[in-house]
Amino acid sequence: MRLLSTFITLSSVLPVALVGCAASGPADELFDPSSNDDGLAQDGGYTYFAIAADQRKCASPACGGWFVERLNRSTTTCHDGSRAEQCYTPVLDWSNAGLPVDQQTRLLDACRQPLSEGVYAIVRGQFARKNTTTPRPELGRFVITEAWLAEGDMPSSGTFVKVRDNGLRCFAAPCPSLTESALNGSTSTDIAGLDWAPSAMTDAQIEECTADLFTSDGLLVVGDRYTMTENGSTANGRTVTVAYQRLVW
Repeated sequence: MRLLSTFITLSSVLPVALVGCAASGPADELFDPSSNDDGLAQDGGYTYFAIAADQRKCASPACGGWFVERLNRSTTTCHDGSRAEQCYTPVLDWSNAGLPVDQQTRLLDACRQPLSEGVYAIVRGQFARKNTTTPRPELGRFVITEAWLAEGDMPSSGTFVKVRDNGLRCFAAPCPSLTESALNGSTSTDIAGLDWAPSAMTDAQIEECTADLFTSDGLLVVGDRYTMTENGSTANGRTVTVAYQRLVW
């Protein structure tokens, strides 16, 4: 767990966790699954993928690897340039991730369920056309640069975003002190809070995830847009169905 000063924790956790009066169903400007932008550059909010182990029963390396699916997008560009809803890879290349084996194992243990049951692990990286560790080099590999794990067990639903504290402080709520950026997209906006209720997370889990908002990595969450009303003013917020913390050394 990352530790922050008492001042930051007490002054920031409560406004972020505040729900306010939520209106149902406002448009989510960060949701655009039809975009064909592959976002291959390793910057911004691009190159984030859901990952799940391949449960098919056939000979390796054609089976037994992993399925990788681009978040917030209807298609994924595979190692050979073809497009599909999700792409298969027989090899995960950890050489650029900077993670020890025990952290790699945590990621692999978290992605046992198929993607149809929810996103429990997220990787950042990109496909490479060849691999050198299987009899089928033409099946390629996926090069991981970051790994993120779900906090909590609720099914993922909504838009995947990265959220960070933007340093803004206000005299009265609602205060747009958080900036959220759509994963695999160029859109970002300021919001005034996160509604943690759909995640069914404990207070300790919420406090730990809230601390991540003040780090350079931020916090990944998936959820929907809602509108809060406080002190006669309205502001955007996001519900949290699942939060994801980055694995670090």
